[in-house]
Amino acid sequence: MLISFSGLDGAGKSTLIAWLRAALEERGVAVTVLHRDHDVGVYAALRALRDGLVSLVPARPPSSAPASAAPSTPNMARRIRDAIVWSKLVRRMIYPIDVLLFLGVRAWVEGIQGRVLIMDRYFYDTLVDVSSGRRWGWIRALELITPTPSLPVLLGTGPEAAYARKREYSVDYLRTRWWAYRRVFLWVRDALELRNDDPGVAQVALRWAVLGRLRTVPDVRPALEKRG
Repeated sequence: MLISFSGLDGAGKSTLIAWLRAALEERGVAVTVLHRDHDVGVYAALRALRDGLVSLVPARPPSSAPASAAPSTPNMARRIRDAIVWSKLVRRMIYPIDVLLFLGVRAWVEGIQGRVLIMDRYFYDTLVDVSSGRRWGWIRALELITPTPSLPVLLGTGPEAAYARKREYSVDYLRTRWWAYRRVFLWVRDALELRNDDPGVAQVALRWAVLGRLRTVPDVRPALEKRG
C-alpha cells in the first residue's frame, strides 16, 4: 500500500503523517515513511555517497586564519554547481531515473517486507518544482510515467494559511506553487484533497479515505476502525 502526501510548505504534512503512522503501528501494522527528496532518487543516492565519503576523511584541525579572512560571498564554483544541480531541465531529465529507482524501493518495502509505504512529498511535488507555468506538455508526460499511489493526498492548505504557519516563503511564491499543484492534481486519478484547518477533522477524513480505498490491504482496515 502506498499513500503519498503533497502540498505547500506549512500545509501540515508531517503532522498528519505522524498521526497516520502512529494509528497503524499501534495496531501492529508495519509502516515505512520516506521523504521524496531525502530518501529516493539520484540526488538522495549522491548525497548518501557524499556523506559516506566525508565520514571517512579525518577532520581538519581548526584554522588559524582570522575570521575576517573568510570569503564574504559564496564560492563561484558552488554557485555554478547549485545552478546545475537544481536546474529544472536537469531535474526533468533525471525524473524517469528517479521513477525507476522508486519502483525498486516500492517493490522492496511493499512487496518483500509487506509494509505500508507513506511518502512525505511525492513525485507530484517534484512536478510542481520543475514546472515553469508554461509548456505543460513536459509535465503531463512525466506525470504519465509516475506510479499512482493507492491514496494520493493533496493537503488543501492555501498560500495565506501556509505562510502564516511557516513564513519561509513569500505569499506570492506560494500562490504560484499552489496554482501549479492544482494543475498537476487535475491529472492524478482518485486524488483526495484534504483540508487541514482542523487537525481532528482532517484525521477523521483521512481515516475514512484509507478505509474506503484500501480494503484489500491486510490489517489496515481493523487497525483504523479500532483507532476511531
